[in-house]
Amino acid sequence: SMDLFAGLLADSVDQYPETRQWVDHLQSGLRQVSSTVHNTLHFQGAPIPRLENTNLTRLLRETAEFLRPVARQKGMRIELSLDAGPLSIVAEALSLQQVFFNLALNAFRAMTPGGILNITAHRDPQAVRVTFVDQGCGIPVEDLSRIFAPGFSSHAGSPGLGLAVGRKIVEAHGGSIAVTSTAGHGSQFIVSLPSVRTGLETGLETAAEAGLSGVTA
Repeated sequence: SMDLFAGLLADSVDQYPETRQWVDHLQSGLRQVSSTVHNTLHFQGAPIPRLENTNLTRLLRETAEFLRPVARQKGMRIELSLDAGPLSIVAEALSLQQVFFNLALNAFRAMTPGGILNITAHRDPQAVRVTFVDQGCGIPVEDLSRIFAPGFSSHAGSPGLGLAVGRKIVEAHGGSIAVTSTAGHGSQFIVSLPSVRTGLETGLETAAEAGLSGVTA
C-alpha cells in the first residue's frame, strides 16, 4: 500500500521535476526494502505456490517499469531487447520476477551513475534465456565461486541473499543461472528456463527434489 500511494504521488507531481526527484527516492527505497523482505521469505523456505503459463515478455517489461525509479534515483538506465512476439514459459510469475529484481539491484550496486543495464530475452532450441548485462566493476575471480552462497556479499549493508534466492527459484523452475564477469568490465548473468512443453514437468520434478511443497499444475 505504501508503494501504491507513492505511485499515485508520482503521477501527481510529474510536472514538478524537483518534487518528482524526491518521489523517485521514496519509490526506490520502498522497492529495495520490498525486495529484501521477499528474499528473506524465499530463503526461509516459502514454497512456489503455482506454475502456470506465463508471458515472459510482459513480465520483463513490468519488471523494468517497476525498477525504473531505482534506476533514475541512481542516475542509470534500463534497456530491454526482447524477441518479437510473446515468449511463453511455465513459471510462478511473482517468484521469477523476484529473481529479475535481485539481478537488477545487484547490477545497480555495481555500476556508477550513467551506467546502463541491458536485459535481453530470446528463445533457442533448448530454452528461453534471459540475460542481464551491466557496465559495473565486475566480480573478482576469487569471488566467482562464492557469489551464490547465502550470506556472501561484497556490498556493505547487503544481507547477501539475492543470488542464493535467485538460484533456488530458478532451479525450482527446472532452469539454471550462470555468470561470466571480468573485473573492471561488468558482469553477465544468464537465466535459462525450459520451454513450455517440458518446463512444467521439469519444474515440478526439480521442486519436489528441492523439497518445495505446494507446487501444483
